[in-house]
Amino acid sequence: MGAERETTVTRRLAVAAGAIAIGALCAGGCGSSSDGTATGATAKTVDDAQVEQGIETSLSTSSAKVTSAKCPSDVPVQQGDTFSCTVTFSDGATGKATVTQKGAGKYTYALTPGSVQIPGSTADAAVEKSLAAQGIPDATVTCPENIIVKVGTTVTCDVSGGQGLAGGTVTFTFSDAEGDIDTSSVKTS
Repeated sequence: MGAERETTVTRRLAVAAGAIAIGALCAGGCGSSSDGTATGATAKTVDDAQVEQGIETSLSTSSAKVTSAKCPSDVPVQQGDTFSCTVTFSDGATGKATVTQKGAGKYTYALTPGSVQIPGSTADAAVEKSLAAQGIPDATVTCPENIIVKVGTTVTCDVSGGQGLAGGTVTFTFSDAEGDIDTSSVKTS
């Protein structure tokens, strides 16, 4: 009878020790916060400030700097997932950047094709400068108010002046997705 009592006491001690261990674990990871919401593991989110800085560094060119990037602050960390951010360039162009999560805080950045728009006034000035370099000074170029940037697509604008050397239209293409005009493509007709 003494052995049976010893086994019962040992079992009770083991159950009590297990209950204490479970209680300690629950106290560390269960419960609620001071505002009454449940606590526990929260999903990690992308560091939007880090991504915005990466966009500004990676997508700026010598002729058009990214002056602002804005990303959502609630993107969960998930390797391989993508999300979009809005960008603004120093030349007034705006668009979207696609961000791909590579893991361990690493990302790749690319302008979303067809999302970048430049103000017509920016194109006007760049084309007028190109025409002046071609020997057609004082030309006045009038492009649409906003132009969607598509590399290789021809854009047509009105042109006049140029000391009688220009009248009608001028065409050009973009050399990159940021909205830089390929000066060698600028032609009057």
